[in-house]
Amino acid sequence: MGKPESKYHFRIEDLPLVHLTEQSKSHMVTGQNALISFIQNPAGCVFPPHRHPSEQILIILEGEEDHLCGEEKFLMKAGEICIHPPNVIHGGETKTGFRGIDIFCPPREEWLEKLKQAIKERGGK
Repeated sequence: MGKPESKYHFRIEDLPLVHLTEQSKSHMVTGQNALISFIQNPAGCVFPPHRHPSEQILIILEGEEDHLCGEEKFLMKAGEICIHPPNVIHGGETKTGFRGIDIFCPPREEWLEKLKQAIKERGGK
């Protein structure tokens, strides 16, 4: 017998897969005040510099990324965290590929729209 569905408990692999850019993808879940993105960027992926009104916390789990936040450039490796204040330009490029977790407070509006579309495309779940 399968595990009953819950409105509070999820498996990352079961979350909707959202394409953020041509190369970048993420499994996402959202609550009332935060959006969590389990991001996967393949080797060679570029995430262009951008800004948004949400605070963003990036945690690198595997791999590394040359990262820009504000006027600072640095190499982020597994186990490292970057806090992106609201409306500060940031972006990155990974030569190795990386897996990480992005936390957005409040939820990033553009990602909410992409998440809604991904849910719709997979039949509303």
